[in-house]
Amino acid sequence: ADGPEEVIKAVRLQVKRGSKVIKIASTGGVLDLTENSSGAEFSIDEIKAVVETAKDYGLRVACHAHGAEGIKRAILGGVTSIEHGTFMNEEDFELAKKYGTYLVPTIIAGKSVSDSAKMPGYFPPVIAKKAMEVGTQIQGTFGKAYKAGVKIAFGTDAGVYAHGKNAKEFQYMVEAGMPPMDAIKTATTSAADLLGLSDKIGSISKGKSADVVAVVGDPLNDITIMQKITFVMQEGKIYTNQ
Repeated sequence: ADGPEEVIKAVRLQVKRGSKVIKIASTGGVLDLTENSSGAEFSIDEIKAVVETAKDYGLRVACHAHGAEGIKRAILGGVTSIEHGTFMNEEDFELAKKYGTYLVPTIIAGKSVSDSAKMPGYFPPVIAKKAMEVGTQIQGTFGKAYKAGVKIAFGTDAGVYAHGKNAKEFQYMVEAGMPPMDAIKTATTSAADLLGLSDKIGSISKGKSADVVAVVGDPLNDITIMQKITFVMQEGKIYTNQ
């Protein structure tokens, strides 16, 4: 979709199809065949049109973005969150704090595609080059964003690495300087806030959905314990109890 009128139509079509969140991409990606994943791909006016239309339906807008300029435009355009944020700079950090924009860093995705790029022939050369660039940058950018005071929510871009490994994101967050409890909150209270669902999920509280996971041990002493979930309850129903 190109231009404000087309993006408005695109949002309305996705709402008609049943979408509960609108996601756009204000820069290129790693796993596409474009030369550069950093270039900005929407104007601020186009992004504003997306956001305003989504708000008409009570929906929030997530934005895939790697490059600093595309991130800047997305924040100024009013998106709720930036997914990846690989090349965020100091200006982006300040804007994210000013507008309350969340960063969903997906460190595990960056590391995973970087590892895959090291295997000869796994990716076409144009993708392998971008994967190596993102993989070496994304964790460091997250650490800087956290220390700058940007709001962080948990997300992993599941699908570009082996399913079931999502909890490694906690480990990578802690390695980058985030305290274990703050890392856990990114996946609970902060994630619920990002989605606008704090009244229903995100904490073990009266009146909220009984969604609970448990581990054997103290993840505040060893965050890798979060990779060994032994109990899972969703809406009061137990699915795993090892």
